[in-house]
Amino acid sequence: MFDRVIICTDLSPSSESIVACAGALGILGVREAILAHVIDIGADGSASVGAGADAAFARQTEAIERAGIRVRVDSAVGYPPYAIEKIAGQHDASLIVIGSHGKGLFTGGFSGSVSSDLVRISSHPVLLAVLSTLGSSDESSAVCGRLLSRVLFPTDLSEDSALAAEYLTQFANSGLGTVDILHVVDNTTGNSIEFRSSAARARLADLASDILNAGALAVNTEVVVGSPERETAKRCAIGEHSMIVMAPRCDDDPGQPLGGVTHAVIQATSAPVLLIPPGCRR
Repeated sequence: MFDRVIICTDLSPSSESIVACAGALGILGVREAILAHVIDIGADGSASVGAGADAAFARQTEAIERAGIRVRVDSAVGYPPYAIEKIAGQHDASLIVIGSHGKGLFTGGFSGSVSSDLVRISSHPVLLAVLSTLGSSDESSAVCGRLLSRVLFPTDLSEDSALAAEYLTQFANSGLGTVDILHVVDNTTGNSIEFRSSAARARLADLASDILNAGALAVNTEVVVGSPERETAKRCAIGEHSMIVMAPRCDDDPGQPLGGVTHAVIQATSAPVLLIPPGCRR
């Protein structure tokens, strides 16, 4: 499914955990990785990759190759989100993996606003992993090696969410374990809450049936009433899921450009988040 993946590295020690994560992505079908480094023309002191770049590339390449994944290296100069998306297009990649420092997507730096802009412009799915949660190389490999064990899928039942659901169905062929599907009926807009809840339960039942028939081990569905941002973030903060799969929205709010729910999830969870971009800026 994700046969060729872009691994974003800034060649720092903190990026070693992302590299270790990449080595465990064979469960998602990854067979080839492009180790991508972007020299940010807007950042101070980034005019070159530095004297130790070759050694860092060699070390990270070797770590991925030990997992049986072919590796190529690609460097570019520019603003990272656009450069990464261009690299992904040039290599016909099916997934981009990038790190986060666990402070949301809007804190600046390579894994701050870069990640936010990347998701908004990308035509490729993006796996966002919290570096502090990945930990050491061994811990990172373990976290990413069990991504499919228990997946949370928050859905607003939109067309964009339907696209994310298609990925879940395809994961079923790769050893997908338990899937928890969550829909929150917004109690701050409109009436007929019971009618909307009933309709949502019926649609989730159909979706659960599709994922089960595709080969998932188990599927649970839940419809709750409340604030979508608050209720979804609360569920993500429990920490019982190995990965969260969702589709961001294309909002114009500069503080929450991926939509309030996606913003809340990324701030609340320590689990890797697979974002299926709707292509807001394509």
